[in-house]
Amino acid sequence: MNKIKKAFAAISAAAMMFTMSGCSDTRYVMTYKGGEKVNAGVYIYNLYSEMSYELTMSYYTTGQAIIDLDSDKDGQKLRDYLVEQARKNTKECIAITYKFDELGLELTDEELKSINDNIKSIWDASGDLMEEEGISKESIRTVLKAQTMRTRLFDYYYAADGVEAVTDADMKKYVEDNYVRYKAIRIQKSNAEDSAEAEKENKENEAIRDEYLAKAEGLSYEEFDDLIKEYNEYAAAKLEEATSSDEDGTAEDGVVGPMPSTDTVTEVDAPEDSAADEAETPSENEGSDETATDSEDAAEEPNNDTMYDLGGQGEEAKNTDEGKLATFIKGLEIGKATAHEDDGFYYIVMKGDITENSEQYASDNHDTLLQNMKGDEFQGKIDSWIEELDIKENSDAIKKYTAQVVYDKQNDFYNK
Repeated sequence: MNKIKKAFAAISAAAMMFTMSGCSDTRYVMTYKGGEKVNAGVYIYNLYSEMSYELTMSYYTTGQAIIDLDSDKDGQKLRDYLVEQARKNTKECIAITYKFDELGLELTDEELKSINDNIKSIWDASGDLMEEEGISKESIRTVLKAQTMRTRLFDYYYAADGVEAVTDADMKKYVEDNYVRYKAIRIQKSNAEDSAEAEKENKENEAIRDEYLAKAEGLSYEEFDDLIKEYNEYAAAKLEEATSSDEDGTAEDGVVGPMPSTDTVTEVDAPEDSAADEAETPSENEGSDETATDSEDAAEEPNNDTMYDLGGQGEEAKNTDEGKLATFIKGLEIGKATAHEDDGFYYIVMKGDITENSEQYASDNHDTLLQNMKGDEFQGKIDSWIEELDIKENSDAIKKYTAQVVYDKQNDFYNK
């Protein structure tokens, strides 16, 4: 009898262990200070959002919203990258919400209404899919509120009335210390496949470059605009001539003529938090008569100034063709036309005096500059808040809600 009881007890214990291991709680994904739990839906929504961005980029580049989760993304498999970003974003969501409440800040009625409107739009468009993925309205609300809180916290520290305010003088100095101001004529190098033909065409392009460089000698920065206009008209005529010859069947392969300059007032902006924010942001005064008038004036008198930030964009931006060009120009004498070339273009460039427009530029581009100046510092604050909260992951939930699972549910949903 005892043997039977012992055997039964062993079977019961094994069954209980099996039940417990098979029913681990995956309704929450993380815990933090005080044992507070974060719904798994918050993590899934962050993973879904990262994946949606990749699908959108795929559609823009290939015409198909399809991604390979085993493809490379920043040195790792895309599936691992997506999970890593979702974990990071979820931890930031926790830290930002906690800090916002700790400082006694509150979202305004207008901000809350905007969040509710966005949730309604998301649910009206994709509510069934959200439920299929395991995402509730409250999980979306948590993420959207944290996004708004992030902006408010940034302003809390760095806005004009912030506790670590950035002054207009600070911003002006940043522009003068980090930006390069210039104008340029760009002459595209030959794209002919035959090396002899390419060499011949580039000899002609070099001659054009030298001709316009001689014309630029002694011109002021303002007068250089007239030379850019002259070259653009010349290049446009050559392009039209080549196109016309091609239609008649008489153009030589690869000959399209020197390309016109496309320089405008330009700045390399810091990346946005999400593609959706960028896509939904309307241009100022969109559709107004004033905008149309301004556009017409701009078309008649193009501003050839380029402003390039060599300080707030990091080494990656400096290593682009435009970054390398700006680095070269930074070392030049102001107002002196100089020749330059890279793999794609011959240039005639002229460096401008940054102090002449630094104050106006700082005023016109206040928000972008503030992000460039303080974005990394603010991220450091968020990272320190995450450390302070001692956030712990629920490994069972992370293992359950993989990139593959989220991707497959999307495909299954749309293929129904």
